[in-house]
Amino acid sequence: MNYFETFLVVAECGSVSKAAHILHRSQPAISERLQRLTELVGEPLYYGVGRGVRLTAAGEAYLAPARRLRDLKREWSDMVQRRRQLQEGVLKIAATNTVANYFLPQYLVRFRQDYPEVELQLRGGITDWSQYSLLDWDLFFLEEGTPMTGLPPHYAASPWLEDEILAIFPRGHAFAEKPNLDLADLASQPLVWRETQSGIRQRILQEFRKIGIEPSIRIEVNGVEAMGTAVAAGLGIGFITSTALRHRHDWAVESRRVGDPIHWTLYLVAPKTPYRSHTIARFLECLDPAK
Repeated sequence: MNYFETFLVVAECGSVSKAAHILHRSQPAISERLQRLTELVGEPLYYGVGRGVRLTAAGEAYLAPARRLRDLKREWSDMVQRRRQLQEGVLKIAATNTVANYFLPQYLVRFRQDYPEVELQLRGGITDWSQYSLLDWDLFFLEEGTPMTGLPPHYAASPWLEDEILAIFPRGHAFAEKPNLDLADLASQPLVWRETQSGIRQRILQEFRKIGIEPSIRIEVNGVEAMGTAVAAGLGIGFITSTALRHRHDWAVESRRVGDPIHWTLYLVAPKTPYRSHTIARFLECLDPAK
């Protein structure tokens, strides 16, 4: 309890003894605080009238600001409590197209069910992180092979999920009879590639280069949906993660594993533990597969 709050209670109840009872303090303690406040402001704030007190002109002048300070303190305390309970707040997430469309929705639904008062903002389709002010976002999800530069020092990247990349081709394709494919099988075929910034594209190129093959890139599409459309139309063989493919039963394509499974990692970029808000901490709990 500070001096201004003590002054305000005394002013509103008009008595030092009543204020002492309300504040659960002794009368001498209340009088001492009022005296210190008077010394601080350098002019008398009240005078005694019978068993009560009345404010001086200076005291009346300080009354309105004291009430505003009390209201601000209550507002602050209420906000702290609401944010602790996640009854308000904003969570801003930035992610690549694949992550935003196929990996995050189930976790966002879980979080929304538990904390419906928190506003969720999801920016998907990010391919060039340098175009964004990273400090404007709480969490980032990026793909293996997608570099992120300029990360604030209080953020850290860590592996989040691992998926498998599959080859997809039109139904009825000659490869439909082969239970497994290897990259050498695909090298002679027309291939459909994702955009340059795609983590899947970079991961597949990495595997081709391991076996000394530099595949031609003659067809390039932007996004998972465009990949499915192009492959189904017969433009060539493409690559997609198994998780994304499970969501696209509408595509007229078939899929096969390529050689040894080609694994692909998604990364989570989040503030280090001491810098996490209540909202961020709760969402990260929702990402934990054990919960």
